[in-house]
Amino acid sequence: MDRARERRPTSADVARHSGVSRATVSYVLNGRDDHPISEQTKRRVLASVDALGYTPNLTASALRAGRSNIVLMPMPDIPLGFAVDAILQGLDRGLSERGLRFLLHGDRKSGGVTGARAWAQLRPAAIFTDTARCDAEATALLRRAGVRAVLLAGPETVPYAPTARFQFDSLADCAARYLAGRRGHRRLACLVPGAELAELGERRFGVFVSAAAQEGASVERVDCALSIDSLLPVLSAWRDPGRRPDAVYAYDDEFALVLIQALREVGLEVPHDIAVVGSDNLPLGAILRPHLTTTCVDLPAIASGLAESIHRLVDGLPFEPLGDLFAPRVVVRQSA
Repeated sequence: MDRARERRPTSADVARHSGVSRATVSYVLNGRDDHPISEQTKRRVLASVDALGYTPNLTASALRAGRSNIVLMPMPDIPLGFAVDAILQGLDRGLSERGLRFLLHGDRKSGGVTGARAWAQLRPAAIFTDTARCDAEATALLRRAGVRAVLLAGPETVPYAPTARFQFDSLADCAARYLAGRRGHRRLACLVPGAELAELGERRFGVFVSAAAQEGASVERVDCALSIDSLLPVLSAWRDPGRRPDAVYAYDDEFALVLIQALREVGLEVPHDIAVVGSDNLPLGAILRPHLTTTCVDLPAIASGLAESIHRLVDGLPFEPLGDLFAPRVVVRQSA
């Protein structure tokens, strides 16, 4: 077997192929603008990269330089639904535009000092994770390991690191204020999913009940899965107007769309017989009929704000709170 063909191309190979120095190759591939390089030279280097199939070893480069442009985020320990996926995609795009590389770390459970050690081994420029997984001791370890920026997310700020206040449970509060406060419904119901969504479902239910009580409304709890069959026993009882709520908050848009179909199967129509509100502003909710009323936050703005905050922290600039980016709003459509 020809071992020369098995050898992985290096930056030295790119330099020889394009007729430039290895330093020039590094400047071109890292987007450095502190060394004047002609467009012709840049094109020649990039053409050699394509011809040789060269891919830089980011970890080795970080070890040599003592710093990197990697922003590492441990995989969230929640299902990657529409909202989370939209933020991850937007964050990846926003960081790339600022010369940083977004890397998801696959371990959903690691945290504390153990997690921090694992994350620091990749020599990231920044870590973005939630307050539950990165305490003061873990943050101190990351900083000693040379991580330039640690940005955390959580329902409340912490004293040991800049914190973006994520309050997605406020979507439930917004739904209750709309249904009971603005629409005047007094008998409400709330879907509470189980399994991997159980923790989030319980939190959202608690917020919804509290806000509804403040508006003078009662709430019926409906435990369910993302299936029509899990809803039918309760919905069958709702055929009786005396047992039927005026409106339902369905946890999110996926559950809301399943709920609307299940209501049809028991002969109830939305919004004539019962109003339905979801959360997250799923695109499908604006297409199917009845068009779905939903509560949401500005996901692209949140992603852009996080990317800019991380970029500022990496550059040694102070953190500026993201403020109203997480404020929920109601998108009113036909279902409520």
